[in-house]
Amino acid sequence: MDEQPAGQSSRPDPLALSARSASSARGITWRIVIIAFLIAPLNTYFMAYLLGPRGIEDPTVVALFWNVVFLLTVFRLVNGLLQRYAPRIAFSPAEILAFFILTAVSTAPSGLDTMKTTFATMQGVARFASEVNHWEQLFGRELPLSMTVNDERVLERLWEGDSSIFDPRNYRAWIGPVFMWWLLYLFLWTAPAGFAVLLRKRWVEQERMSFPIVQLPYELAQPRTPAFRTTAFYVAAGVVAAINLINGLHEFYPGVPLITLKIWQSQTLNIGRFFVGRPWNAIGTFEMCLYPFVIGLGLLLPTELSLSLWFFYLFWKAEAILAAWLGVTLPEFPYMKEQSFGGYLAILGFSLWAARRYFAGVWTRVVTGVRGEDDSNEALSYRQASLLFVLCATGAVLIGTSIKMSPWVAIAFFVQYYAMTAIVGRIRAEMGLPTHELERLGPTVMQGNLLGPRILGVQNLTSLSLFFGFTRGLRNIPFPHQLEGLYLAEREGASMKRMLGATMAMVPFAVALAFFFTLMLGYQHGIGYYKSGWYPWSAQEAWNQLANWLNANQGFQWGRILASIIGFFVYFGLMLVRTRWVSWPLHPAGFALSTTYYMAHMWFPMFLAWLTKSVTMRYAGARSQRVLRSVAFGLILSDIMTGTLWILYGLFTNTRTYSFWP
Repeated sequence: MDEQPAGQSSRPDPLALSARSASSARGITWRIVIIAFLIAPLNTYFMAYLLGPRGIEDPTVVALFWNVVFLLTVFRLVNGLLQRYAPRIAFSPAEILAFFILTAVSTAPSGLDTMKTTFATMQGVARFASEVNHWEQLFGRELPLSMTVNDERVLERLWEGDSSIFDPRNYRAWIGPVFMWWLLYLFLWTAPAGFAVLLRKRWVEQERMSFPIVQLPYELAQPRTPAFRTTAFYVAAGVVAAINLINGLHEFYPGVPLITLKIWQSQTLNIGRFFVGRPWNAIGTFEMCLYPFVIGLGLLLPTELSLSLWFFYLFWKAEAILAAWLGVTLPEFPYMKEQSFGGYLAILGFSLWAARRYFAGVWTRVVTGVRGEDDSNEALSYRQASLLFVLCATGAVLIGTSIKMSPWVAIAFFVQYYAMTAIVGRIRAEMGLPTHELERLGPTVMQGNLLGPRILGVQNLTSLSLFFGFTRGLRNIPFPHQLEGLYLAEREGASMKRMLGATMAMVPFAVALAFFFTLMLGYQHGIGYYKSGWYPWSAQEAWNQLANWLNANQGFQWGRILASIIGFFVYFGLMLVRTRWVSWPLHPAGFALSTTYYMAHMWFPMFLAWLTKSVTMRYAGARSQRVLRSVAFGLILSDIMTGTLWILYGLFTNTRTYSFWP
């Protein structure tokens, strides 16, 4: 960015201080909080409708939620009119950024890895248990009744539709389980707010992380942004708008040619069709995709990151082929997920080790209240933040034990959950990658895979499986948005305390909205008739996985544990090489991240972004950075705005329209 991050200049600028003072006066105001809370029901309904009746995968599988960017852009356009015709009531940049953060937090509970998977899992056994899968015999007696719905008549009306959540026969069965889940999410997602306070100073002021994900929203919030006024921006935006217009018209008029961009849209971009026979067919899904907004996000990344993402994606493909060539028939060998898991743990371990003196100072401050790291400028004192985290995390553990988890299993489960939460925040703050999914790396899957029923027992595994929904991918959690909110508030000179408080208040409200609209649309349309087929599959995913664990009846999986250890040391080794050899071209984060499902959608856009940026920087010099930044903004905004307009048109007209993602 052209602007200098907060805290980087040693000499205060009077004009900057004046601007920050004015922004603070119009920072996190009541009017913007009220507006965000009023928009939240509409946004949540849209999220519930997407994967529900509309059959489109929701925005939360990518790091920058495209529904939030759409709402932010519309809000910014309205504010532009206010600035021109009613400047006294126009919103400040700090208010616009608060709207962005609060809308992102309100989106999280409705996401794929929270409400949609949780909602399906909590009713899956009652709906799909049969004599064929033997679920009732395997774990039926261990199923926690307080957080599941098991009335078959209630579920029949939900799956068939033409009913109403306001019917007492329906809502009575949901009140108890929904309240328990609401309480769990309240504890689960309030605790990391304390995390955000404890980490902010280290990550923002000392390590000076750039928070790449929020740079586009930051620019959108400013009254004037040169990057949006260049020829490069308009050309990039115009090309993408034209492509989406043509592809949208193709849905209505097949004679209009289709411009292939998406995965599985055409065999033309399917490279995997050339890899036939053993061992080459072990390569699996292997397609080239051309998502414009992903290319734009890649252009905003350092070249070492974009290079690492596509390089390690191909590395994992080569590893799969090698394992098949060697004739190894062990399930899931060579344990790529476990290697990736070790890499993720190394991301956290390396950052904690580097910050050990800082955390020692924080601990001193918590214990003494006067010495150690200064917390006078934080949203909460470090003692308050620590107490908030401990109390809420304890509440989550107690809910775990209430569904018959052993105390040590519940503690281990939530320790890993919050460790993975911190990793997601770190990835977004430092790297700003287009996806940070920890798919099937959460505590449910990892503890089940590594320990098995011989160590954990049937009851613990059953209770863990019920929590599969919010640990499946960890793509949509409020913590990174809360941390980004503190970063943006500090940068604009607004109140970090108000920002954090507003996000904490949004969490329970948004969770309640997510349950309500999911149930309302389900009873109205019938989730068994939804176009995507997600709910029937998702309702069985956790329980089929549990049945496989119980049928295998295994204990310690030494091969998987060894793979995790290898992954940990590979990441650490790559990081040490990177710190000692400045010109080393690979970032070790790519090793951990490239096993994710959505990297199949993103590896080729990352390759194109890396190639474009490398060539232009080599032959056009540093000036090309500004041009590429404008191009990136044009690709992202145009793809999201025009693509979302097609989706909204389909929603209002109840017709099938073009979906720009995925």
